[in-house]
Amino acid sequence: MYKLTILLLTIFEAEITYLTFYTESLEFFKFLILHGLVGMTLFFSDSYNKRDSFIYNQLTIAVPFIGIFLYLMDLLFLRKNGFKIVEDLFDFEKFLDEKKLLTDLNIREELKLVSAIDTMNIKGVDEKKEFITKFKPQDMGVRIRVLKKGLEDKDIEVVHYSAVEFNQLSENFEKQLRKYKKKYKDTKLQEDFYHLIVFYKKYMEVGILDGEILSIYREDYIELLKEKLLIDDKLEDHLKILDMYLISKKYSEIEKTSKTLLEKYPKDYRVYEILVRFFYEKEDLDSLKEIYSKYKKIKTNTNQSNIIENIIKICGIMG
Repeated sequence: MYKLTILLLTIFEAEITYLTFYTESLEFFKFLILHGLVGMTLFFSDSYNKRDSFIYNQLTIAVPFIGIFLYLMDLLFLRKNGFKIVEDLFDFEKFLDEKKLLTDLNIREELKLVSAIDTMNIKGVDEKKEFITKFKPQDMGVRIRVLKKGLEDKDIEVVHYSAVEFNQLSENFEKQLRKYKKKYKDTKLQEDFYHLIVFYKKYMEVGILDGEILSIYREDYIELLKEKLLIDDKLEDHLKILDMYLISKKYSEIEKTSKTLLEKYPKDYRVYEILVRFFYEKEDLDSLKEIYSKYKKIKTNTNQSNIIENIIKICGIMG
């Protein structure tokens, strides 16, 4: 009889451990009470001997820890919600750092970057030089950031290797840009014009340009988008212009353009998204609350923005 009792209590212990630490449907306080009752049942029962009680007492201690271990493994490797929290955090940090958050973060490429930066920090001179010439990830932006890291190295040879690779990439982008410009100038085809605009955006985002030169390219890009709007007036291009205004801190242009867009597209969350970013950057909490209130009225399951929700949470605004 005592063996059956031990078996049933072991099954019960495993069940409450599963419910507490895996599905989280049983409160931890209730688990402790049930766990204590199981122990008391055994200690005050006459149907066990010392050998079996010792084995079971070991089980009552071990099973909860097994449950906790499974729970942690679940958090680390299985739960999509856990990954979503990490991805949301990466997304918001990307917004704070680059004033974007319009594209998804490629976790794999970011991990490559972290590994590459570690290599540049801890490896010897010869290993760094070899790494600089051979490291060619799919994301060109990652390569550019590694080369910029190399330009700051203490060793002159590493700086030289990085400069050579960086200048070569810069020249290649300039050649490609001239090629796109010439092709459109010669053909005047709409398709070639669109290709030119796409390349401008890629060139600005890859990380080669900075300072005044980057500002000039942004102005050129804005003018190209305005020209495109004369051909085909689409909200996407208006939003790209607003994004450039936001990055360039042309706040008056944002206010003027966004007002027109809200009248034209009153139920499109993307217009509200730009305005939320705008008011957040200006630290205008009152306007942020006002535009969020309007956004909630048009928000649906298919028409909503994670960017807006992230910013609102950070600002502590109650939904």
